[in-house]
Amino acid sequence: MVSFVTVQGSSQQTIQLGFDSKTNFALAQQIAALVNAGVNDGAIVTEFDTAGPPPTLPGGVSGALVQTQSPIELLPTGYTIDLVTKPGPAVVLGNGASGETILSDVSTDLTFLATSGSGTVVAGGGNSRISVGGSGDWSINTGAGNDIIAALGAVNATISAGRGHNAILLGSGNDLIESTGKDTIFGGSGSATIDASGAHSDFVEGNGLNLLFLGGAGSVTIFGGSGSDTYIGSTGTTGRQLIEGGSAGNNYLLAGDGRATLIGGGSGDQLFSYGSHRQDLIAGAGNETLSAALSFGNDKLKAGAGQDLLIGGFGSDTFVGGSGSATISAGLGGQVFEFINHAAGGTDLVQNIFDPSTIKIDLDGYGTGAVAKALASQTVSNGSLTIGLADGTQITFQDVTSLLNKSNFT
Repeated sequence: MVSFVTVQGSSQQTIQLGFDSKTNFALAQQIAALVNAGVNDGAIVTEFDTAGPPPTLPGGVSGALVQTQSPIELLPTGYTIDLVTKPGPAVVLGNGASGETILSDVSTDLTFLATSGSGTVVAGGGNSRISVGGSGDWSINTGAGNDIIAALGAVNATISAGRGHNAILLGSGNDLIESTGKDTIFGGSGSATIDASGAHSDFVEGNGLNLLFLGGAGSVTIFGGSGSDTYIGSTGTTGRQLIEGGSAGNNYLLAGDGRATLIGGGSGDQLFSYGSHRQDLIAGAGNETLSAALSFGNDKLKAGAGQDLLIGGFGSDTFVGGSGSATISAGLGGQVFEFINHAAGGTDLVQNIFDPSTIKIDLDGYGTGAVAKALASQTVSNGSLTIGLADGTQITFQDVTSLLNKSNFT
């Protein structure tokens, strides 16, 4: 549904602009009220593109250009407002002023370009192309079309992308993005908060971005790049989640209640599964914490090359050994300890085993006789049982003193 706002021209003309988004309509209403007030007290004058080149303005007066026919307009000095009612493609070039305001109609495919300055862009609909640069603050709001939004340089942008397929490019500033469509977001070297609680799906290429991502019911893929990332999934039913933390480490990744794969990116990462669906937690190269303590699903936790802590949950979890040193805290469900030849080789300490008969070990790729060799390697020392594998893997079951048998291997 399209809703209309009305701006009163200086010569009592009526200027109407339609908006296909309730949020953008509400914002446009506020802006229209300010413009109308400025027109009434003489602080703002409106000039139509059909009347020739806009006149020079006296001091203390701001101009509002009404773009009804012109395919391209450069905002003249002193004009900080462009009201675009032209159907189809329309281009607006900013003049670098502070507080520029652009409103476009639902029938307009808006292109707005500004290399400096600051301000607000509210698109009524259509397919928008918006690019802002410099170091100012911008509020960018698009409708239901398929939009391209670039907030480059050191711009600090608040971006509310509409319900379409949108591409968003970020620079080195501090940005806030509300995602409600199917969005592809390319990070820069700054920081960004992305609220995707109402999004259909999101793809994020982090690059150097430091990211805070709030998930919703849609699917999401995040490749963290060289930054440090925080991902908070939704507690409601969610789409597929593939999240890889940034290589700067100290990533905090908490899955939502859906199918999820969380991958650490650097040292100090914390990965948490959640809910009742199967989820995979995969350690990065550093020292990681992988926890299924909040989960009732049958999760898989895979150790890496660092000193990792793996914590089981309420489901039947699988712990996969890595090449580093891992401490594994068994959960309350059934446990499987999986080791893959040429991918393991580390030293693992397994805690909280109260019944040795529940231990299940899966040896992948170790060849014929691997189980017999593992059983023959068993030793009990200081109240704990240790088993060795052919690739150098050492598994110690703390507080287990009885030897295992073939029934403990899958």
